[in-house]
Amino acid sequence: MIAGIGIGIVVTLPFIASALPLELTRVTLTDGSRQVEMQGMIHIASPEFYRDVADLVAKRRTDGWLVFYEGVRDDLGRGNTEIHPYEMMAPALGEGLVLQDNAKILGLPGADLRNVDVTLSELLAGLPPLPSPDHDAPQEVPFTLAEAREMFDALPGWAQRRVRAAYQILLATTTSGRYAHQVLLPAITTLREQRVARAIEDAQGVNVLVIYGQLHINAIWAHLSAADPAWHPLSTISVRPF
Repeated sequence: MIAGIGIGIVVTLPFIASALPLELTRVTLTDGSRQVEMQGMIHIASPEFYRDVADLVAKRRTDGWLVFYEGVRDDLGRGNTEIHPYEMMAPALGEGLVLQDNAKILGLPGADLRNVDVTLSELLAGLPPLPSPDHDAPQEVPFTLAEAREMFDALPGWAQRRVRAAYQILLATTTSGRYAHQVLLPAITTLREQRVARAIEDAQGVNVLVIYGQLHINAIWAHLSAADPAWHPLSTISVRPF
């Protein structure tokens, strides 16, 4: 009986995913004198989604807005030339998806573009220390993303579709940030959101477009409203990333 229920759930995963589509939000707030527009982002999406965001950025810059964007700044010189982990797992999320490329989305550098995020050293300082290794215990070989990708590529088509559906359901139920803030550390969530809110507060008299991960959008809004109750929404729309 239980096995039958489990098989039934697996079979219906694509139908469940279609009923729970992943949606990002574009929220416009005002304090009565200026506007803040926030576009929720995801690291892997369709090329069309990123082109639409790039068009939004270009329009706002032309209109004289500031653009704040997410991106942990590497102040420790830890360059990485390996394939990005999100890019490695993109096929498991959907067909034809690409990695977010801020250089293409934001356009040419300028004083109106501001990276408002933590540095790598700040992020690492906020993470708990790793436990000391037990040299007497047998060392387990870590399961790499490359191995996971190979396993996915080897699956038959029907199984790949169900893996994609499971990932999409997981993202659709977690990107609101409600659950993420319960399990992620403040260095990953609160510290960054407070920094964006303060940057908006400091940019007095200027409209601001915020390009940031979806799980941060509602928290940034909450920080703004807590500092100044005059902030209220003008519009909220849903945008499909793929």
